[in-house]
Amino acid sequence: MEFSKFVTLVFGIVFIIILYFIIYYALKIMYKDVKGGGRRKSSYSENKNYGIELLSAGENSNLEEGALLLLRENLSIGRREGNTIRLDDQYVSGNHAKIVVKNKDIIIEDLNSTNGVFVNEQRIKGSYKLRANDKIKIGTAIFKVIRA
Repeated sequence: MEFSKFVTLVFGIVFIIILYFIIYYALKIMYKDVKGGGRRKSSYSENKNYGIELLSAGENSNLEEGALLLLRENLSIGRREGNTIRLDDQYVSGNHAKIVVKNKDIIIEDLNSTNGVFVNEQRIKGSYKLRANDKIKIGTAIFKVIRA
């Protein structure tokens, strides 16, 4: 009988110690969560937010130089109604180009336009991955990719 009481006592103490460790770590995690405001610390790659700035409106009377557009979703550029950025330049096709936001990357794609899309003064074929400070020329308008 003595041995079984001893074993019960030892298991009881071990159980209480394990329970206190669980409570301690749960409180520690909750403290860190409350102290951090419930936000995860984001890494460098998660903070890639880009925008495009209009450096030169060219022949486009409907654009204002210095205008800024954050790139959070896909956008289209062209002369037709319904494009996100509508250019009234004679050198711009109806659906000239589109900018696609994909996995934190910004990709510009020429939609088989007549006069093409230029990135850093080089005409692109198909699609091109944009980086900060790249200059995009569509018709007479010039845009710059910026890091927001």
